[in-house]
Amino acid sequence: MQPFLATLKKHFFAVPFLAIFNILTVLMLGGLALYAKLKKQGDGVERLFSDPFNFWFPYEGVLTGVSEVLWCIPVAICAFTFGALRHKDPRARSTAFLLFSAVLLGIFFFDDRFRVTLILTRLGISTKLIYLCYGTAVVIYGMKFWRFIRTTAYLPLIAGFLLFAVSRLEDLLEVQSQGLHAMLEDGTKLLALLNLALYFWHLCHREIGKYLQQSEQL
Repeated sequence: MQPFLATLKKHFFAVPFLAIFNILTVLMLGGLALYAKLKKQGDGVERLFSDPFNFWFPYEGVLTGVSEVLWCIPVAICAFTFGALRHKDPRARSTAFLLFSAVLLGIFFFDDRFRVTLILTRLGISTKLIYLCYGTAVVIYGMKFWRFIRTTAYLPLIAGFLLFAVSRLEDLLEVQSQGLHAMLEDGTKLLALLNLALYFWHLCHREIGKYLQQSEQL
């Protein structure tokens, strides 16, 4: 039993942050279970895990789900590639670009998935001010890394952010047609995410390939 526990502990702590994230998640779930028991709010807690699937319209939300998957691709591969390359040269332009790309797209994903802009708007913060902050962040990001971006196949990156702008600005136009509204807001977002996912997939493949080639030459 003792060797088994030692082996389990070794593997559990071998993966960075595995222990702390597991412990925090268990504590959170335990707290929710205790709250549901004491306050008799089982239904409320269950809604946190509810399935949005509609039996009568199984296609409902399919493209939204695809968009959320596409969101995760550039964030995940940028963060992974940054982690893999940062030991080679932490100050390299490509390494910094991947880090800031992961952070920026991660913030956008968090906003889109958890409706942060909508919540802030309900609290009295202007939507235009929020979009202005996001737009400023994108402009600073582009200016800071433009010299590196020019060395990449940057057309999908620019197209992605322009399509994002169209998607966000559509909220301010108040289009009456539901179909047109869906295409301008969600359709352009889906296309933007597709371009960004392909761009960062290609870029990260290139950067890891260069790193492996340099490693073989040493």
